[in-house]
Amino acid sequence: MANCSEDFPYTSILYPELENEVSVIVLGVIALILCILTLVNYAEELWFMCRVYSLSHNRNYVILILTIFPILSVCCVLGLLVPRSTLLMELITSTLRAISILVYIRILIGYFGDEDKLVTDMSDETMSFRTPPCCCCCVCLNGSQINSGNLRTIKLLCVQMVVVRPLTMLILVLLWMDNKFKLTDVMSTSNPGTYFQFINIVSLLLSMWGAISLTRFVELKLKECRIRLKFLSVQLAMVFSDAQRAVLTLLASRDVFDCVQTRGPMVQAYRYHYGLLVVETFLLSLLARYAYRFQDPPYQYDELGKDKSEMRSVPTSSTNLNLT
Repeated sequence: MANCSEDFPYTSILYPELENEVSVIVLGVIALILCILTLVNYAEELWFMCRVYSLSHNRNYVILILTIFPILSVCCVLGLLVPRSTLLMELITSTLRAISILVYIRILIGYFGDEDKLVTDMSDETMSFRTPPCCCCCVCLNGSQINSGNLRTIKLLCVQMVVVRPLTMLILVLLWMDNKFKLTDVMSTSNPGTYFQFINIVSLLLSMWGAISLTRFVELKLKECRIRLKFLSVQLAMVFSDAQRAVLTLLASRDVFDCVQTRGPMVQAYRYHYGLLVVETFLLSLLARYAYRFQDPPYQYDELGKDKSEMRSVPTSSTNLNLT
């Protein structure tokens, strides 16, 4: 390979170059240790979920959310060790992150039992779609009572990303195999990745919009279930993965990063991104541990539901008493 190449190097070329770069080796070892710690943390969480959540209908969804962090960490380490696997790692992690938003929505609904119970128990509350990141300033969006239509809209906003993300990444993989796309290409009108990146950003914003709207709507009813932290662990995984990569590749396109032997600025940007992402994923796995790994308290909506039914029966009894 030529010096300052923007092609991801083969391991046969990369490893001999790294023999004299002690700082890079040390950082690689730290990343590997953090990845192992993330896996150990996940193993303990899995043991806890199988022991404590054995009868919970939300258990499988919670386990799936917690699985995202070790897989993301492993993919980052593989991207560091085998640079030419980067596009495949991007396909895997993008798909998992898209699924995580939909799974989070299913967890919120699961706290109420099912969608019908959520609509019934939250019928006295007002739901608003005037939330970030899309419509926080849209005064035309008035609040309304929750119904099956609103809930279906939220699910569609989240489902679309599960379809869009893997599809766009698959198309990019096919273009890469046909030598018509490189992950390290600079964003421009001639680069097909630019258009797919724009589609992914719009899809992400719409999915976040639906998730934030439902989170704000139910968080008071589920205030003891750490709903905000549950969503934050998923949301930050999205932000660190997408926004951080976009910033680093933009800096690389401005030649902020120096060329190191055969590794050009854009290749260096992806290596920095994966190195940082291993650290961030480890910290997010600890946040997710606090948010998900605990015995949920008794749900308040059960008690409120009983109170509502009792209140409905009281006027009926008093009316019958007056008639007699």
